[in-house]
Amino acid sequence: MKIQKLGIVANMKKRTICSVISEALGIIPEQIEIYGNKDLSKLSGMKRIKISDSFNRCDAVIAFGGDGTILTAARMIEKNEIPLLGIKVRSLGFLAEDNLERAINALLNGNYKIQERMRLEARYNNAEGEGQVTALNDIVIHGRGLSRVLHIKTSIDGTVLGEYLSDGVIIATPTGSTAYSLAAGGPIVTPVGMEAFVITPLSPHSLSVRPIVISGEESFQVEIVEADEETLLTVDGQETREAKVGQVLNFQKSDRVTKLIVTENYNFYDLVRKKLEWGGVLRKR
Repeated sequence: MKIQKLGIVANMKKRTICSVISEALGIIPEQIEIYGNKDLSKLSGMKRIKISDSFNRCDAVIAFGGDGTILTAARMIEKNEIPLLGIKVRSLGFLAEDNLERAINALLNGNYKIQERMRLEARYNNAEGEGQVTALNDIVIHGRGLSRVLHIKTSIDGTVLGEYLSDGVIIATPTGSTAYSLAAGGPIVTPVGMEAFVITPLSPHSLSVRPIVISGEESFQVEIVEADEETLLTVDGQETREAKVGQVLNFQKSDRVTKLIVTENYNFYDLVRKKLEWGGVLRKR
């Protein structure tokens, strides 16, 4: 893929973001056109960046920040499935490359791979009719506020899985299995070539309710039987929708994917070991 037009999305809350983008612009050849979202208009001395509402004509998009910035960028380019490269700026980051110069040079020289990451789709009905959202990481059903108990009923392809009280439930993709789902006790699922859902209850009021992994070819339904307060649907930790008691939410694999650019030395299990310190021996020799 020859890069002629690049899009840039950046987390403007990062203190070093201006210097990071300046460094990136110094690596990218002048003949490549660069487009940025409106947030980048706050940067001074960046006349080379053309502010645009759309990245539709870009060959690739670079997200500077952490995984949250990548999730934002992925939502912006979802419909066009534009390849996306994440570059870490002072964050943990499972989706972002650690080395700016190496990552950009790999992109420009074609030394990279594109991983098609599965997206999760949720369909629901509300007062305005049928709604639909998709996520790269996860969709969470939860009450508004702290410890708001929900009574929910879950099914897989129409077969009842269980009915229980909890603070909610996380439905995660393999990409999202290392995020909120992991923090809530869910398993890690490799996002490389794996299509599955991780269903992780949030603080269930039963010892028999545990996380479960189902095939990406199956559908998962959640019925909100009862709730003390307003119930919300949170998408990738960034967008919310209201859900009603009696409503049935249907989750399935989206027809769209996120095309994540990774350098040729990418290895998911290396990331798990290094970033989560997986498998460390605690005893002293």
